Amino acid sequence: MVSIPIPWREQARSGDGPVAVALRSSWLHATRLGRATSSALFFGGQVLLLALLYMIYGMGRRLAVGREPQALANARDVWNVERLLDLPSESAIQQLALHSTHLLELANRFYMGVHFPASITFLLWVLVRHRDAWPRVRLVILASTSAALLIHMLYPLAPPRFLPQVMPHVTLVDTGAVFGPTPYTAGDTVANQYAAMPSLHVGWSILVAWGVITILRARARWLIVAHPVITIIVVVITANHYWMDGAIGGGLVAIAVVLSRPSVRNRLACLAPGSRQRLRPTCDRTAATALTSASAGVRSVPCARQESGRPVTGLPEQRLLPTPAEHAVSASSASSPVPPVPPVSAVSPVSPVSAVAAVSGDPPGEAVRPPGADPAAGPTA
Repeated sequence: MVSIPIPWREQARSGDGPVAVALRSSWLHATRLGRATSSALFFGGQVLLLALLYMIYGMGRRLAVGREPQALANARDVWNVERLLDLPSESAIQQLALHSTHLLELANRFYMGVHFPASITFLLWVLVRHRDAWPRVRLVILASTSAALLIHMLYPLAPPRFLPQVMPHVTLVDTGAVFGPTPYTAGDTVANQYAAMPSLHVGWSILVAWGVITILRARARWLIVAHPVITIIVVVITANHYWMDGAIGGGLVAIAVVLSRPSVRNRLACLAPGSRQRLRPTCDRTAATALTSASAGVRSVPCARQESGRPVTGLPEQRLLPTPAEHAVSASSASSPVPPVPPVSAVSPVSPVSAVAAVSGDPPGEAVRPPGADPAAGPTA
């Protein structure tokens, strides 16, 4: 009996390939208990990852404790740079808000009670309702928070409310301590008040707004833009952050959003030294296609092809622009008349002798004369 190998069966026996993965994981989706177990494992892993990130972030922020003199000196430098850039004075804006104690109290409550609840609600909403967008959102928050933690450790910065200690002419009020409520209590060893740059209040509010606008399609999604705008106003009038803190926090999120694009990630994967050998066929094919398109004048983007030879759906087929020589040939062909082809019935039959004579170049009578024969004897039969 002849044994015919079946590809999917061989992959399942060897333990690799998509079929084997599907066979191994099918029990998680075949029953309700399996699906519940799979979802619980996924949610538990993501929550554990975010909790670990928060713990590392809190530990890193406390590394700035004991560097208060350097943080105050950096605060003076930031203030002078902002005045050099003609940015609006945080002190002047706070003086306008000091006319209403209720406004400042409301701003203090917003600073304390909106930042973390809004961010956690957004993450849970994406994780539960829009899981397809979760990998990119997770990558953005991990990258931006890690970069912010690095800046906290390298550049301690005192908030504006501490600036009068080194610059007495600057009139800034600690609204949390004066009007309340304040997120910082006496003897607090968890929060680090000398890690003002960058502002994650501003950065995460921009992240929430970007996520909602990107995921949803209703016009009402643009209302979320008010969240980062209010956050920026609150952190300034409460003297918790400078303008530059918010700008750098938002810039980190913007850079993470750009780097999280699939096209940018593919390019970075091709440029990475370790993955260059692993992805060399794909990278070389991409580079060769781009070079061919640039040199030959490709009308459309390079066409990715399936194994069947047909272009992938959604990508136009690759077509080359004709060269000037091809234009001249096509024009001359169109202008010159084409000789008529005689009908099949009008063509006279060709005998074998004429065919041999046409090939050899001799007259029909001499084409079949054997060597050494007398030419005067005439053609032989």
